[in-house]
Amino acid sequence: MWDYVDDVVTTGDVVAGTYVKKACTRMISDLSNEDWEWKFDFNEAARFINFIERVCVHTRGEYSGRPFTLAPWQVFFVGQLFGWVDREDSKRRRFNSAHLFVGRKNGKSQLAAAIALAMAVLDADGAPQLVTAATKRDQAREVFDEICRCIKISEPLSRRFKVRRSDVICPSDGVIKPLSSDANTLDGLNLNLAVVDEFHAMKNADLYRVLASSMGSRKSPLMLAITTAGFVPDGPCAHFLKAGKAVLDNVQSNDRLLILSYEVDLEEDDWDDPKAWIKANPNIDVSVSGEYLMSQLTNCKLYGGRSITEFMVKHLNVFVGSDTVWIPDDDWMSDDNCRQPSITYEVSEKTDKPIAYLGLDLAATDDVTALCICTGSDDLGWGIELHYFLPSRAVDKRLDKDESSVYSSFAEMDNVHITEGNVTDYNVIRRFISGNYIMDGSVKYDKENLMERFEVKGVAYDRWNSLNLVRDLEGDGVPCDPYGQGFASMSFPSKEYEKAALQGKLIHGGDEVLRWMMGNVKLRTDPSGNIKPDKEKSGDKIDGCVAAIMAIGEALTYTDDDESGYEFFMAVVDL
Repeated sequence: MWDYVDDVVTTGDVVAGTYVKKACTRMISDLSNEDWEWKFDFNEAARFINFIERVCVHTRGEYSGRPFTLAPWQVFFVGQLFGWVDREDSKRRRFNSAHLFVGRKNGKSQLAAAIALAMAVLDADGAPQLVTAATKRDQAREVFDEICRCIKISEPLSRRFKVRRSDVICPSDGVIKPLSSDANTLDGLNLNLAVVDEFHAMKNADLYRVLASSMGSRKSPLMLAITTAGFVPDGPCAHFLKAGKAVLDNVQSNDRLLILSYEVDLEEDDWDDPKAWIKANPNIDVSVSGEYLMSQLTNCKLYGGRSITEFMVKHLNVFVGSDTVWIPDDDWMSDDNCRQPSITYEVSEKTDKPIAYLGLDLAATDDVTALCICTGSDDLGWGIELHYFLPSRAVDKRLDKDESSVYSSFAEMDNVHITEGNVTDYNVIRRFISGNYIMDGSVKYDKENLMERFEVKGVAYDRWNSLNLVRDLEGDGVPCDPYGQGFASMSFPSKEYEKAALQGKLIHGGDEVLRWMMGNVKLRTDPSGNIKPDKEKSGDKIDGCVAAIMAIGEALTYTDDDESGYEFFMAVVDL
């Protein structure tokens, strides 16, 4: 333990990030303070460390069944958790909350499981209650299942614990069980330990607070949060991390919080420098191989954009939001992407027409509606041809505010269709797709339409404000599929859209309107890393981008007997 602190702070033999150094410095400073209520009990720290290393075992991989030998950084963490005690009452521990931030595959779950087992046996507190918690039950079971595996493999533990399907019976009438954020399961708790797994996935801190409030009658309870960084830089996890760093910076005071944050210092480190990765991966070449990280780096450099973001979040352990440009303009306007979409055609054997999939994003009636014609495949590349429909009033309103607005050039573009009046004329859109339109109260037909040009397999449309137009199109024989706008429907094709653009396989012909819209896009990301364009946060119109993603989603999931479209596909995937 002391060797680790010395190697981090004094010799520099251990490469560590800023806040690991500060955590070690805090330990040194605290040891020199003899005038406060806490002392460090070396025997108590050793008692828990020895229990873990002598009784707990590895449960997976090549080390399965072998004793769990703690790495120096883990000894540092566990030793502090249990070594600091009340100077007058050694059964009362200093730290009642601990936050461990570390990159993926660094043994967080195994360490948390070992800590839970040690507390269940060594704490002299009758009928202990211990839970593993997360927003979703499956995630809550990650640490719980690790506990169960360890008990089954370790002979000393298997004699003292009874593993059941939904809980584990511990010595002294104790119990360990998994909990999710279901409020009905949180009543009546009297916890010794709560392990909150993947804290970054929580949209709010309600579950954390409920669990913490259930510990009031215990002498030495512990709230243990283990997590990597996430995609929500303003979420509760990020706020907790900020507060913990304020303690290490001596800006705030909280003697009862232990925080250890392993992360790359982006202000001084190159994100793609393997020498810096140990800062976020203290178990590198133990539970996570440098070779694996290098392969992940190679992949994310190949695809760029969001792939780099995911690498930084998962493996460098830094919070990254969506306030940056999604796809850089240089990549978007590459020579490959600016080719004409016709080169991606697949021709129908039945009709000899190019096969196409449409995406229709119906905006508000007084602004831009976007229609995307998508051809090709993920192998050939995606050809996207965009058309935009908007009323003249929308153009006038923009020009009244700013004469230099991009709207001033819309009328000169062949793929922008401006209709007379205050609202978008859906009759024009219908005519463009199916050829049918209403004039003087009767149905007319225009041979210049998409159904004549292409074999249209399906039109993906947003249900919002689309009922009348879709009814007319379906009456014209156009196959239409309702398309959800949530993460389940949008994330998969959004990532395909990004990948294709970065590989020069999103062939858009240099569409200037779409280029402008791409510059407006802000991504929304959920805690699991799913993405979609966010209309509310985006700086201006992004309808063309959304329509293109919907069209690609339709193409990716289409089969000849497909009756339910993309949402059915995603429902099957979710199962």
